[in-house]
Amino acid sequence: MKRLIVLLLFVLALSGCGREMWLKGEVIGRETDENGNLTAIVTETETHGIVRFLLAEDTVVDQLNGEITVEDFLTNDAVYPVVSVYADANTKTFGSYEGEEIPGYTVLLIHLEGGYKSNTKVLADGTTLHIVEKEGENQYELEDGTLLLTESQSTASVLQKLKLEPLYDLSELLEQAYAAYKETENPSDFYPYAVSQTTSLTASNEELYYLETEVRLSTDINNTTSNSLGLAVDRETKIPIPTAKLFTCPENEIGTRLLALADLSDADRAAMESAFRLEYVIFVGDSIRIKFPENSLSTQSEGYVVYLEDTEGVHALLRDWAISKDIG
Repeated sequence: MKRLIVLLLFVLALSGCGREMWLKGEVIGRETDENGNLTAIVTETETHGIVRFLLAEDTVVDQLNGEITVEDFLTNDAVYPVVSVYADANTKTFGSYEGEEIPGYTVLLIHLEGGYKSNTKVLADGTTLHIVEKEGENQYELEDGTLLLTESQSTASVLQKLKLEPLYDLSELLEQAYAAYKETENPSDFYPYAVSQTTSLTASNEELYYLETEVRLSTDINNTTSNSLGLAVDRETKIPIPTAKLFTCPENEIGTRLLALADLSDADRAAMESAFRLEYVIFVGDSIRIKFPENSLSTQSEGYVVYLEDTEGVHALLRDWAISKDIG
């Protein structure tokens, strides 16, 4: 709080000095002197395009949000944060940046707001991608700033300590996105890929948490696919419990026994028994859904969900400690 008050007083003091401007954007370039000291940042702002901000001896840098420290910002050439800048509009100059003339201003105050290019990933052909960490997402960009893919993951708050591996192959998706980008006649028309993995709590009891992990992949504005898997986790240890251990019947009979509780045609039942996998079992409330993903059934290409409404029949197949309850 004390630091915030000092900063507010600082801004109020500056307000009497002339014309000031607040701009926000992402740092895309860093300039240093012969000793490696940061002298200017080039920022793609939200409202004024690309602007160069010149640091002075009395420029104040403050960590507002995110994990970027002031020291990192001033000394680490790999740091490209989102910033809010308070600049002196009376100091406007012009200079060159990548062949274009851009405006520049002396900066009075810089707020560091997080998100920066801290890592890289190399594709099979040697192409380097920058990984931009921003607001809970990883954005994979080419050297020129073109966004290839956005990756995000979220987990229910009660399961923050649970470490779940991605249910997708990130390297493969990046290669696919780059191939699609190269095939696009006009690069500006490229639609970035987006993949997300969301783990939510769907049921529980005194011993277990039941989860559904959904992966959504968007490869075009009109092409989004999804896939869900079920998982049981010990409430105390946060260790996953194999689905087969939840049932009293042999593992190779679980699919047949569950599907026998559903109202299905003979053809659909046969296709589902053949395609059944334990990870398709999702505990929801006090019962179970069997969620077949796209292209898993021989009778149709679309995904399909079997809702088991015979709760007593479901419970008869489960061990007592595995019977779930409605969390609603």
